[in-house]
Amino acid sequence: HRYPKMYVIRPQFFLPMITLLRNASLNSLKYRTELALVKAQNIDITQFESQLETFKNGFLKNTDLASRHFHTAITEIDKSIDHLQKTKDALIGADRNLRLANDKAQDVTIKKLTRGNPTMAAKFAELKNPPAEAAE
Repeated sequence: HRYPKMYVIRPQFFLPMITLLRNASLNSLKYRTELALVKAQNIDITQFESQLETFKNGFLKNTDLASRHFHTAITEIDKSIDHLQKTKDALIGADRNLRLANDKAQDVTIKKLTRGNPTMAAKFAELKNPPAEAAE
């Protein structure tokens, strides 16, 4: 027994032994093919998982970006609303002032203008009652 993997076969069993070795190698080849197929499926699953993670990360990035733009737009709308409210308040104040000025203008009379001003009172009295010389 010099060689541990050596077999001694009688000649009548030589063909069956070759057949056994051939069948074993065919089975081994079948198992290797199945193993390669499983490895390829595992690689496909790994690639699918990595592609899924890439998609999820890209989707999350786009969602965050869209959310920031949305909040920026909401903030700008709020600023515009505040600005328009200030403009509205200013216009209402101007309308109020115009109404008060109109009320004051409607209250102006000759009597009020001439009160405390004897020269103007005399001039208006002259206009009302013309002198006798001018009438002739």
